[in-house]
Amino acid sequence: MTDDKTFRLDARVAMPSLLDPQVANAALEAFVDEEDRMTGGLAFLFCDDEGKLLQPVLVSDIPAPLSRDDRWTALRWATGLCEMVGDDHAGPLGLILAVVREHGPICDEDREWHQVALDACAEVGAPMLGMHLVTMDGVVALPAALRAA
Repeated sequence: MTDDKTFRLDARVAMPSLLDPQVANAALEAFVDEEDRMTGGLAFLFCDDEGKLLQPVLVSDIPAPLSRDDRWTALRWATGLCEMVGDDHAGPLGLILAVVREHGPICDEDREWHQVALDACAEVGAPMLGMHLVTMDGVVALPAALRAA
């Protein structure tokens, strides 16, 4: 086996924390490709208590428009995973959510996703680490919320 195919268990130790919104932007930029941006969807980054990426998940082709109940269904699935996979000592996994679409600035729908994500994370005690928008123009972090509603 060549060096480039060797699995390094210690690689996560050197991984930067996604608690820094710029690092999270870079991770999303690398994870969500051009085709995904054209199709649209939601990107979930599940992180440990230090903000290090454990697993990215992309759910594509989200129908529009979505109701608040539809958003809750999606976020309860994600926070359920955070809670189920979380460590008994450190608590649930942290979550970064990104809305993925082809174009457009931050809009009210993105803010609605953000609020539901904050509330769903608060419901299970999972840290909401960030909310981002991914488009063909790049990745932008939404301003951090002071608290869940």
